[in-house]
Amino acid sequence: MRSSRSSVSHALGPAALAALLLIPGTAAPAGAAGDADSPSLPGMPATVADGRPCTPRSAKKSAQVPWAQSFLGIDRAWELSRGAGVKVAVIGTGADLRRVPALDGRVTGGPDVVAGGTVRDDCVGYGTFLAGIVAGGQQQGVKAAGVAPEAEVIAVRATDKYGATTPEALAKGIRAATDSGARIVHVALSVPSAPKQLKDAVLAAQKAGALVVAPASAREWERGAAASQTVNGPAYPAALPGVLAVSSVGPGGEPEAPGTEKGRRTQPRLSAPGVSVMGPGPGGHGQFTGRGDAVAGAFVAGTAALVLSYHPRLTAEQVAHRLESTAYGAVGDTPDPGIGLGIVDPVRALSAVLPEEHTQSPAVTENASAPAVPPLDPPEARNRALAVAGGATGVTLLVAFLAFVLPRGRRRGWRAGRAAAASTSGDPFGRSRHPVTRSAGLNVRRSAAATGNGHRGHPG
Repeated sequence: MRSSRSSVSHALGPAALAALLLIPGTAAPAGAAGDADSPSLPGMPATVADGRPCTPRSAKKSAQVPWAQSFLGIDRAWELSRGAGVKVAVIGTGADLRRVPALDGRVTGGPDVVAGGTVRDDCVGYGTFLAGIVAGGQQQGVKAAGVAPEAEVIAVRATDKYGATTPEALAKGIRAATDSGARIVHVALSVPSAPKQLKDAVLAAQKAGALVVAPASAREWERGAAASQTVNGPAYPAALPGVLAVSSVGPGGEPEAPGTEKGRRTQPRLSAPGVSVMGPGPGGHGQFTGRGDAVAGAFVAGTAALVLSYHPRLTAEQVAHRLESTAYGAVGDTPDPGIGLGIVDPVRALSAVLPEEHTQSPAVTENASAPAVPPLDPPEARNRALAVAGGATGVTLLVAFLAFVLPRGRRRGWRAGRAAAASTSGDPFGRSRHPVTRSAGLNVRRSAAATGNGHRGHPG
């Protein structure tokens, strides 16, 4: 018995090695469940404590494709649009315009509505990070890039040096963004109330044809000492009519936190990556990881820029409708407490044909003949990972059979039976007379069971 086990181990050793050599030398897709960007990168804060130094530059970079970029299929979306000709305003902590190569030629300084003047720097770094998520350029040796790298970003500061804001400052920032001619206004801040000044600013932006995007919660600004003082309630401007409220999801597509989490929160309309997201920061070439609903909002704002560039005659309402109706997991009009109508899907938002748009206006006919790219569902990366694992198992078993079973059979004098010999008789080439049935293919249907993240697939 011991000698038998020894022969098996000797046979399977080379077999396993051969199987490993036959497996494609690629890592699991970045969008696979559980993947996240490099934890060695420094974190990007949403605020800096009063009197504390500004966020220092990062000396680290990552050469890997960010999980969010792979998860959303950004590279495939670029086959149709890169956001050219669209202006996006990011209202936040400003932007470092002099020292961050990823923002060169893509981000310009807008008004600083708190301190006055024009935005040139960013003590906190959060605005720089978000601007890079929207339209950052790809740098040498780095695969990370913004969602719409050919869009123009206007950085508007509506905070003090340390990232604190007020409803009044936010209202001034939205008006400044509207005056800049931005078609998309990403309000990367959240406040506990909406006085008339803020409501009027949002309404004015909408009347000017701008799509207003905002974080569904205020948790980025309620961490640390302030967390114990938070109360439940809506977050503004996300709770205002017509504003596209966005929440964040992690690498597996799950919401960042349960919907019952204490703090200001508005029911999201859409979700996007917002956990362990890689992006540029202040001070130079280095990268950071950031999180939060405002980060997710930057992905949605960038996707809206792609859509507007590809379908320039769409209204803000039509852009929002297109993003919502093509979101991954979108079924009906009932928002999920965690993700809203679904996770934004840039490829499908660009390529889907929505009959109601054609009946209402000729907004999308200018690209009716453009090649459509099949949408990339986020779980596809996980399906590919499972396929690779399954193929590896099959190869291992096959090589084990060839390395162990056949030699053992030969030692026992194994020969083909009469039935096998008879099946080839009458054919000078030894071919079987019996037809070989081949599979026409395997139709894989994505489902919640396959993805393991609890989300529904695209409606068939």
